[in-house]
Amino acid sequence: MQHDLFQTPNQVTLTIAPQPTPAAYKNVVADETMPMWRVQTEGYKDGSKQLIGLVSRDRGFLDSPDTEWISSGVNSKNPNAVAIGRHGNFLLWGFAASPTYLTEEAKLVFINAVHYIQRFDHQAPIARKRNGTSLRASVRSAIDSLSENSYARRLVRHNEFVAEDQERHEKVRVRIAAGEQVSKSERQMLDRPAPKPPGRFDSARRYFTAEQWQSVAGDEVAIRKELLKRLPFMRPHGWYEMVVDEDLVKLGVGNNDITMLDKAIATWAAGDDKLVMRDVLMRYTDQSFATVSEWQNWLASNRSRLFYTEAGGFKWLLNTLADAPSAASKRPLLGAIASKAARPIRKAALAAPVKAPSAANPLVASMRIDALAAGGHVVVIDVSIFTGWHAYDAVTEGSPYIVLQSSLDLPAGVKQVGAWQRPEGVAYAADPNVTVFEGEVSFRCKLSGCTSETLSEVGCELSFQVCNENMCQRPTSLQLKAGPAMVR
Repeated sequence: MQHDLFQTPNQVTLTIAPQPTPAAYKNVVADETMPMWRVQTEGYKDGSKQLIGLVSRDRGFLDSPDTEWISSGVNSKNPNAVAIGRHGNFLLWGFAASPTYLTEEAKLVFINAVHYIQRFDHQAPIARKRNGTSLRASVRSAIDSLSENSYARRLVRHNEFVAEDQERHEKVRVRIAAGEQVSKSERQMLDRPAPKPPGRFDSARRYFTAEQWQSVAGDEVAIRKELLKRLPFMRPHGWYEMVVDEDLVKLGVGNNDITMLDKAIATWAAGDDKLVMRDVLMRYTDQSFATVSEWQNWLASNRSRLFYTEAGGFKWLLNTLADAPSAASKRPLLGAIASKAARPIRKAALAAPVKAPSAANPLVASMRIDALAAGGHVVVIDVSIFTGWHAYDAVTEGSPYIVLQSSLDLPAGVKQVGAWQRPEGVAYAADPNVTVFEGEVSFRCKLSGCTSETLSEVGCELSFQVCNENMCQRPTSLQLKAGPAMVR
């Protein structure tokens, strides 16, 4: 437990004691007990009213450079599920008990957790996990499940689950017979039929059409060979489904190999399959350049900062943390507008959403309002900066450069909640004390005091200055607007 979360500001010596090995751990822990650290004084299985905790599935969790797997916990998923972890400036503390029901050691660690995540203030996650996306790990699991030994273990787990389920049913029947009140969900549980045992090849069958399955059904070697052949070229399609990308098959390179981008660009440059190659490049990145030279320049400029994420949508994304300055050198950006008298801003016309920046118009922006699932709304400003150009994130005092800033014009009764969430800038090569924005960046802030039905038009002034290695444009601003028609 050398992680800072257990060391500072409180250095905690964890009390480790043997506990029964959880069912989800038995595939990797052969002993009946294993060493554990107790977090809560009582849990949801102790007959109390504690809520069950929450873990994140481990598959794809570490895809992004701004994530940390810190600790697992007792759960029904697997030993690698994340009970304590970080993604950007979000920290998952998966234990559900309030501080009142934490052990004394856990209280100190919880304080440490709050202290630790403060280091990442404003460091918005780079990659966002896409719900409904199936990962290659699922296919690999299906391949591993094909053997007779693996199937035998699954049958054992199935029978254990059925036995536990029957035990729960019997306890409910005893309570009903004794005249006790039981919940509606408990009565519904009694009506559910016992689950059928899994078929040996069920996990693999979902990756085949009915016609394809006919040629390999029941043949472990053939199924394994076919799935391994398809694996590099598979991509998400639909809700937790995957298909083979035939465009990649023609290229002969998988989507998780960066040379796929090189080969697609080279194929396009050679005059072959222009539209297909552009679709491939857009499919596996967040870029949308119109010309092959733009793609070449983008890849040459950003190759060392690219990383591949499956959980984030099978994409090659930019590591915006690469070569980033320390948090101490940052200055407030959005919401803290400098005196306009000291900053000659050239007003621009009302900015309609523009698809892509160009050499003539290096920075384009659009604005929308998203309705949040948990209630409330969030303003999102998407900024796209042409390759080779940059806008300014943070500058030193007295610097002639103009920092990119945003100011909202809100309807009566609507308020901005908290500060803007913004990405980290990157170090400016010409001045290590200056940080800049490049490529695609987004800024977000929450609103209160409105509903999707009552929200009227929201305005925003985005002021900035863009430069490249040879020149700087005059400071300017864009007037952005979003209204009810844009709420989604």
